[in-house]
Amino acid sequence: MAGKLITFYGCMFAGKTTALLNHIQSSDYKLSEILILKPSLDFRAGLDFIKTHDGKSIACNSIERDSNIDELITPFTKLIAIDEAQFFDKIFYADLKRFLAKGINIAAAGLDKDYLARPFGLMPLLMQMAADNHELFAKCNVCGTLANYTYRKADNKVLVLIGAENYYEARCETCYHL
Repeated sequence: MAGKLITFYGCMFAGKTTALLNHIQSSDYKLSEILILKPSLDFRAGLDFIKTHDGKSIACNSIERDSNIDELITPFTKLIAIDEAQFFDKIFYADLKRFLAKGINIAAAGLDKDYLARPFGLMPLLMQMAADNHELFAKCNVCGTLANYTYRKADNKVLVLIGAENYYEARCETCYHL
């Protein structure tokens, strides 16, 4: 039987990592049956943890974009949980498809759009393939309505700028285009 893919997506501060942690904790799996991954370029909580904006955390494996995750999979792995999935590439995507075919479930959390409101990295592919997609919203920093855009406050044009409130804020569509 094929595994099931579920995604949690939205803008920054929408609670994607919290939703991923809740999914892990509400699953029927033992922690030894769950492989938790994040990209090594996300160093905000250190390399050995994923952490929510409200301080909850869980141990994880931090991996490079081109890492072979086969060596992290055990015969007991039943769920692969991925935080910041937008930072992985199509080779990683092919690996995930292979694991789904083997019956391993996958839960992925990530930004669906970059700060320029363009589809971001691996997330659009994961969302297309997912059995369940959960769009999450933040509160707009300008007007307080539901936000689904990530606005970059810093005048920096590099696509990947790792940060939090220091560089970004959540905005609704109207306030994003101000």
